[in-house]
Amino acid sequence: MRISTLIVILFIGFLKSQSVQNPVAIDVFASTGARAGEVVDLKVNFLMEKEWHVYSIYNITEGPLPTEISVTGSPIGAISPVIEPQPKYVFDPGFETETYYHEGDTEFIIPIRLKRNLDPGTYDLEVQVYYMVCNERLCYPPISKVKSFKLIVNPGPPRSEKVNFIISSANSNSSSTDNNSLINIFLLAVGGAILSWVMPCVYPMIPIIISFFGKMSEDKKIGRNTIASFYGLGIAGTFVLIGLAVGFLSWGVNDVATQSRYANIGNFIATNPWINLGLGFLFIFFALWMFGLINVNVAGKLVNTTDRAGQSASSAYMGSFLLGVAFAITSFSCTVPVVGTLLVVAAAGTTGGLITSLYGMVIYGLVFAAPFVTLSLFPKALDRLPSSGSWMETLKVSFGFIEIAAAIKFLWVPDLEWNLGLLDRNIVLALFIIIGIMLIAYLLGIYNVGHNTQNIKPFKVGKGRFVSIILTMLILYPITMSLASPPTYHFNRMPRIMDEFIEALVPPPPTEDELARIDGWFVDQYDEALIKAKNEKKPLFIDFTGVYCANCRVMERRVFPTKPVKEQLDKMILTRLYVDKKDSLSEAYAQLQFERYKQATQPYYVILNPRDESTIADTGGYIPSGFAEFLTEGISKYYEKENN
Repeated sequence: MRISTLIVILFIGFLKSQSVQNPVAIDVFASTGARAGEVVDLKVNFLMEKEWHVYSIYNITEGPLPTEISVTGSPIGAISPVIEPQPKYVFDPGFETETYYHEGDTEFIIPIRLKRNLDPGTYDLEVQVYYMVCNERLCYPPISKVKSFKLIVNPGPPRSEKVNFIISSANSNSSSTDNNSLINIFLLAVGGAILSWVMPCVYPMIPIIISFFGKMSEDKKIGRNTIASFYGLGIAGTFVLIGLAVGFLSWGVNDVATQSRYANIGNFIATNPWINLGLGFLFIFFALWMFGLINVNVAGKLVNTTDRAGQSASSAYMGSFLLGVAFAITSFSCTVPVVGTLLVVAAAGTTGGLITSLYGMVIYGLVFAAPFVTLSLFPKALDRLPSSGSWMETLKVSFGFIEIAAAIKFLWVPDLEWNLGLLDRNIVLALFIIIGIMLIAYLLGIYNVGHNTQNIKPFKVGKGRFVSIILTMLILYPITMSLASPPTYHFNRMPRIMDEFIEALVPPPPTEDELARIDGWFVDQYDEALIKAKNEKKPLFIDFTGVYCANCRVMERRVFPTKPVKEQLDKMILTRLYVDKKDSLSEAYAQLQFERYKQATQPYYVILNPRDESTIADTGGYIPSGFAEFLTEGISKYYEKENN
């Protein structure tokens, strides 16, 4: 805090001693007619005189102290984060910086769930408010107020429409996370679209597209710009439509998440055995097509259809549009891994799944369509591109091996869910090694696959194949070392990006939880961990994790054992809660995470006060740096509140 501001506060302290009244009044009330087990919105009103303001709870800047609101009382079973209205972000002359604050009458809401075993009657609650109030020139010293409130609990069972936490989007604590998510989706969409440009299902279509546009503009005297625009609209529109469809599947997640074990479509896709079985067979079909074992002449049929569509000027625009749609569909066999990943990431949020899915696919569709629209406008540029000869056939076959590996990734999910024991972690690793060796043998020219009739002498290959062999061997090394590292089948000394890559493709280690229990973790034992935390008067650390969560494994192996993080974890009681298993306990933990924090992604970390189960700090995602600071701050807040 600046020295000038400190002087002002001291001056106001003197004024306060002269009986100057604080310009903020606090009023607390709640909806009436609550029953045991129901959620009650406790409303805390700040009644401020004109020109005075208090500062945001979540948006913290240098200088002013943030507002803090907490509630305690025997009838409380669970507390959701405070819902804060959108603060103003303006220059504050008192602190000479931009600050977030509230002025006028402002209402904060604390959703609380009452215990289910409460008897009807009247119960006492206490709301503690800590705030600093300022105007353009002066500030009062920070003040803490306690307001008592009597809550009436009526007889009767809890009503179904009043048992769930509904957290308002006005909670500005999630704004930075949302911004980061949008940036990540943007980068993934742009990168995925660029990667899709050179996919073997896409490249051979370019000459067909250019010839079609040339015929249209010459025969019908139609502007090339117009038909190119319709073509681009067909490509981008197809992906946007897919984004809308997936987004609608995520719509209304607030309503269904508490009634289902799935809180978002991302978890549903990742864990449903039938969906993964279907995707596995689909990728096998794509691989066989790339190997030339299945002949699907989509391009030839597309040429005939679009040529007929262009026979009349009235259908030229529709023909261009349909060509774009057909081109997008034709490319699915190669782009579906990229598009599928993007959609899962975009829809894995909460109720914003509709917006994020649409946003991601708009970016992907526009970037993906851009070079092909440009080529249609400047067909002579096609002469500078290499012809799709034997190199394209080699690339196509190589992608076939990659899609076989992708099929195995999807097939081990139903194997794990149905306890078949056919695709355990070590078996999957071994299959990846076999696929890699077969790919290397193909690239070395030991055998041929597909329609490439060019005779390549064994071990006499070009630069492209040589580079591909080196890359394949680099990928196979950590996979091989993992297979040689029982019982977890995990190689510790590999780059983080490779660790994440492997964990996303293989089943979880068989002994991971046993090792965690040895280190003192409570695995799927929330109640037991909570009791121990209460008895030992320590904060409770919750790791919301998943069987299929690759980032969870990487955090647990690479970040948790580091000295700064371990020193902080040793000061807490630790529990690991799985949210994606097919049992009632996992369903309850998934519902707990979603209701309290409006989060359905893993990993998600919470530091809890075991006395009243109030949240001290929470965060999510892969956090290789700054995690120790997050833990340190949470522990400090816990002991600060307990000692007051």
